[in-house]
Amino acid sequence: MMIIVWIITSIIVFSIIILIHEYGHFKAARIFGVKVEEFWLGIPPKAKKLWTDKHGTEYTLNWLPLWWFVRLKWESVNTFQVYDEKKKLHNNESLEKALKNNENIFDKDGGKVSIIIKEEIWKKLQENWASDSLQSKPAWQQAIVMLAWVFMNFLLAIILFSILFFIWVGPVGINDKIETSSDLKLIPTLEKAKEIGLIVEKPWVYLYPIEDSIAEKAGIQNYDLVLYVNDTEIHSQEALKNIIWENTENQIILTIQRAIDGCDISKNMECNFKELTLAITPNNEWKIGSYLIPNSQINKDFKYNFTLWESIQYGFSETYGQIILTFKWVWMIAQKIFAPQTPTERQEAIDQVSGPIGMVDFMTKSITNGIIFIVIIWAIISINLWVFNLLPIPALDGGRFLLITINSIIKKIFGKKAISDNLESLLHVWFFIFLIALSIIIAYNDINKIIN
Repeated sequence: MMIIVWIITSIIVFSIIILIHEYGHFKAARIFGVKVEEFWLGIPPKAKKLWTDKHGTEYTLNWLPLWWFVRLKWESVNTFQVYDEKKKLHNNESLEKALKNNENIFDKDGGKVSIIIKEEIWKKLQENWASDSLQSKPAWQQAIVMLAWVFMNFLLAIILFSILFFIWVGPVGINDKIETSSDLKLIPTLEKAKEIGLIVEKPWVYLYPIEDSIAEKAGIQNYDLVLYVNDTEIHSQEALKNIIWENTENQIILTIQRAIDGCDISKNMECNFKELTLAITPNNEWKIGSYLIPNSQINKDFKYNFTLWESIQYGFSETYGQIILTFKWVWMIAQKIFAPQTPTERQEAIDQVSGPIGMVDFMTKSITNGIIFIVIIWAIISINLWVFNLLPIPALDGGRFLLITINSIIKKIFGKKAISDNLESLLHVWFFIFLIALSIIIAYNDINKIIN
């Protein structure tokens, strides 16, 4: 029963994010007089038309009730696979000119196109430039319609973060992977976490020996806590390092604290302990073969305490910082996949990539952390959608914006588009197929991780 509740919760969260995203396109289109032909819930095929509003927009329900979509009038132009007498493919401009001059046009097999088909093509060409068509609008209006969702997803994240800060939320994680100068409140850097008191550092240092190392052979076990070395109390990792360096190839005596009865201190801080001493001799490279882990604890009671105005300010800065962090994460993943520095780096990067299935699985496991955690994830997913859709890839809104911009600039300078309507349509189709294939691979990866 709980699994069903978790899945429904995940679907609702995703659906609201995408609804707000699509509403951005919808509202901008209405403002600039572009007809919204359909606003539908779910993945086709269509199950039922619910109603049609006074603007002629159909509101429909599809068989798989996931996500929301808007279809704008001639968001992609009608293009045609017809040729001139020299077997050169017509673009829309040359085709329109040929039809105006009553020239012959030919299909891909060299057959002459009939008058009836030519009239139908002419009608479709004119529809491309109807006054309520997206293609008939100035480039700057097309660009705003394509990117209107940016404002909506940005606004959603700001509102959610502002509310969270006002109700005294605490951080949900620590960023120790990606370098950033942004002052993130919900995922602070390790240094910032120490500065604000989220991480409380205590005296002494944990050891985690490497297999077959000097430390392991001396009897040191995982999470042994070093209290003293030769009767000198250890207060930090640096202090322990210095003593090891000063005693190269000389025996030192460690006084340690060890959990007993098989208690795993990495999972349970309520273990019982015993104190014992061990002798160890650092090698001539000033090493004992063990990781040094600071004796730090998370302050679970830490909460931010902001006024309403401060909460709004930090809502803006948190949204901006999370966007920058997400872009850096995407760049880091891309580098590891396409130019890995180590044999395992590519696989590690692939394992970090998740799609909707992985996110649903993550959210089902996060339900136990409470509604606050779900709202935080909600805001971060909204930002991830913002970043992903902004990538300059055809078939995504960022790619459409890029092509609109390039064509607008080139047309002003040279009088014609840099990328023909036919080529643009093909780019969107092929990259859409690529994204579907990529989604299938990511879904397989997500399912495989869940099973394992």
